[in-house]
Amino acid sequence: MTSPILRLPYHDQLPEAFWAVPARVYADQPMRPTEDRALTEQLFAQEAGRNELIVYTDEDTLRLVGIFPQESDEAFFGFWETTNDPAVNQAAFEALQADARQRGRRRLVGPLDFNTYHRYRLRLPPAPSWGQFDREPINPDYYPTLLAGLGLAPVSTFESRRIRPQDVPAVFTEKDMLLRELAQIPFDFIPLNAQTWQEHEAAIFELVQAIFGANPGYRPVSLEQFRLLYNLQYAAKLCPHTSVLFRDQATGALAALSFCHPNYTELHLPDSRPPVFERDFARLQRRQLLAKTVGVHPDYRQRGLMSYLGAYGMVHFRERYDDVIFCLMRTGNFSLHFTDGLPAETAHYALFGQDLQGASSPTIPTEAQRS
Repeated sequence: MTSPILRLPYHDQLPEAFWAVPARVYADQPMRPTEDRALTEQLFAQEAGRNELIVYTDEDTLRLVGIFPQESDEAFFGFWETTNDPAVNQAAFEALQADARQRGRRRLVGPLDFNTYHRYRLRLPPAPSWGQFDREPINPDYYPTLLAGLGLAPVSTFESRRIRPQDVPAVFTEKDMLLRELAQIPFDFIPLNAQTWQEHEAAIFELVQAIFGANPGYRPVSLEQFRLLYNLQYAAKLCPHTSVLFRDQATGALAALSFCHPNYTELHLPDSRPPVFERDFARLQRRQLLAKTVGVHPDYRQRGLMSYLGAYGMVHFRERYDDVIFCLMRTGNFSLHFTDGLPAETAHYALFGQDLQGASSPTIPTEAQRS
């Protein structure tokens, strides 16, 4: 018999079931996402002021958070973890949909843990050869199927592309002109490490807001929330040879950024010992670069800077790394073009949505019906 779904408005504290459900979900999964309890509690406390938050759970096999931003006609769902139980998910999402309609919301979108600074999207099967990189969306393969059965469909899609070691020479051949032009462009290059991050933190924060402000699902955050994830600890793991800020020589304004770091996954570092490039890079057996966050300020677009950011990373790549993953690029975004035409292994991801105006409750097929 299916347990009833509890509807728990958030008031300063998350229910204990919120933390218990993922352990059951990922008990037999080869990988699992990381979840920092203290950081998550801070995040909820910060976001409660601009969102109505409701936790839906059966206290055993499912958790789901309804996020209702003030002065918005959309609702979001996040922090969704569940066993492969269509009936339980139907009950939970029906409760969320009813709350969203009652509040006049026209669309439901997720999974999105408040905004794109934090965990969002699902990874679609099949799993790529690399397993999992830092902060890559990880979920059981049945998650997209459950959402499809509930009437949700992809509204934004994303890709990660791995350039294999045997294909790296082709990259240098194709991009040779960019490499030769790099020294001639009218921008200063500021390598990123903990020291330069601290010197430019406020400007980096403003640059990130300007670059990504128009992206689907993006919501501005305070500097305090930005620092939960993007701080000196984060800067210490960046590769200082491939991570960079471009600064306009004429105005002194920051124009573009590239945050890259090695894939530290193989080291299995405990949460109490976050990676530090200077300490941990030499310990890696597989030297794989993750091109994580790359972007150009709107005022400097259409000037080739996205390609020059890629070229900058290539200058020191060959002597230090074996291969590279260009991570989590939105389909249609200009960042995809740097690797267009190159042989690559690709992983796919999606953000899902559903129109709530006039939508009827879905009927999820049973296992027998699906087979």
